Amino acid sequence: MILRKATTEDKEKVAEVLLELLNVDKIEEAEQSFLKEINKGDNYIVAEENGKIIGLVSWIMHGRPKHGLVELYHIVTLKGARGKGTGKKLFESMMKDIEEEYKKHDANVRKVFLLTRSTNKESHAFYEKLGFKHETVLKEHFYKNENEFVFSIIFE
Repeated sequence: MILRKATTEDKEKVAEVLLELLNVDKIEEAEQSFLKEINKGDNYIVAEENGKIIGLVSWIMHGRPKHGLVELYHIVTLKGARGKGTGKKLFESMMKDIEEEYKKHDANVRKVFLLTRSTNKESHAFYEKLGFKHETVLKEHFYKNENEFVFSIIFE
């Protein structure tokens, strides 16, 4: 498995993975979402096996580097690639990438947070294995009648 930064040329392969994550019906919509995010500066790392992208992670720096605040925006692996450590490796690669980015600005990451559907119990367990703690609930944040949980890791 190869972990590398994604480029706009990965749009079709990334879109196939995003279809398992995003609330979209068409591959073109997933492609446009990826291109919009990467063009505004989101950081994407993909896991590639035999030329196929089997997982990805993306993150965004919030505020200025001195705030040390990062949102883990997406982390997903294809169903057939789950349970093999791909998600953990993507997370570790993301953390290394974040640390390198913050060092460029003579700063440190203070907090990494993410939003997840309150009903996504499988993901909650995965995040907790990575060291995240449930922080709060956002009532009907993205969808009516569905809450989002905020999970975070705070670094000393």
